[in-house]
Amino acid sequence: MMATVTGVCRRVARWMAGLAAVACCVAGAALPAHADDGPVPVPSTPPTAAPTTPMFPGRTIRMRARFEFGEDIVPGQQGITPTAYLTLVFSEWGNGRNLTEQECQDLVSTFWSGTGPDYQVEAAVKYDDCQIKAYYLGEARHAFYSLDESGHMQVRPPMAYLNQIATSFDNVYFKRLDFDVVGMNNAYCNANPSKEDLNNLVVLSHASSCVWDVDDGATIPTTDEPLMEGDVEDYFTGKLAGTVGPFTDLVAPVNPFTITPTPTTDPATGASSAASGDQSQRGESSSTGLLIGIGAAIAALLLVGTGALVIALRRKK
Repeated sequence: MMATVTGVCRRVARWMAGLAAVACCVAGAALPAHADDGPVPVPSTPPTAAPTTPMFPGRTIRMRARFEFGEDIVPGQQGITPTAYLTLVFSEWGNGRNLTEQECQDLVSTFWSGTGPDYQVEAAVKYDDCQIKAYYLGEARHAFYSLDESGHMQVRPPMAYLNQIATSFDNVYFKRLDFDVVGMNNAYCNANPSKEDLNNLVVLSHASSCVWDVDDGATIPTTDEPLMEGDVEDYFTGKLAGTVGPFTDLVAPVNPFTITPTPTTDPATGASSAASGDQSQRGESSSTGLLIGIGAAIAALLLVGTGALVIALRRKK
């Protein structure tokens, strides 16, 4: 009796183990594959050609951007550093997939590679998103702000470039832009943000922020017009080492959409031209040979005819 019960228990245990294995397989097939979190190398060599678009065909990419103008911890720098920095976040949206490290690498290599003075960039896959952070120091910050002698300050993110990136995808949901500035008072936002929080005194300077969120009815700005303006504070020209000057061009990263490929000769065309030349030369050679052959034949016939005529005249004599 005990042996029978033991056998039944073993069969039940094997049956339950089989069900558990099947359940694990089903669950594993149902769960989406997650990308491994970790840093992504940023190439120092800029792209040499415009990207092949659309990128990630058939998939919808959600894109968010955050631009901050003030100070932060910068890679390779000691302590808090005056900087303007931009954070871009890309993620898969709507189908349960996530961006892989290789896909994040492709984005970084295409849109944010290259080096420049006073410029640092880092990228990583975090929480299944591809995140890129670019820091601009010193005079490189003038790509984002202008300051005149009267103390009027304007600040802008590189929105034209960000929209070029967005339109390179097959389907994109450019959801949100966050924009924060310190060292400016009496600030106001342009381009109709969905949310404003202006002129808050934080210790020694004022801080302002604007948000454009598509879900709240805002339209993401598409040009490089200033998104915030106001009066510069001593904190900005002192602690943050800001200087008087106009906007300058963004020197890094290299915009792949502005690259003009160097014209090259099509190998097939070159080969065809060479072949045509060879055929032409061969044709000319063949024609010349034919004419020479005909001339030789005529000369031979003339010689034969002349010889026959001489023999005939001698016989008549």
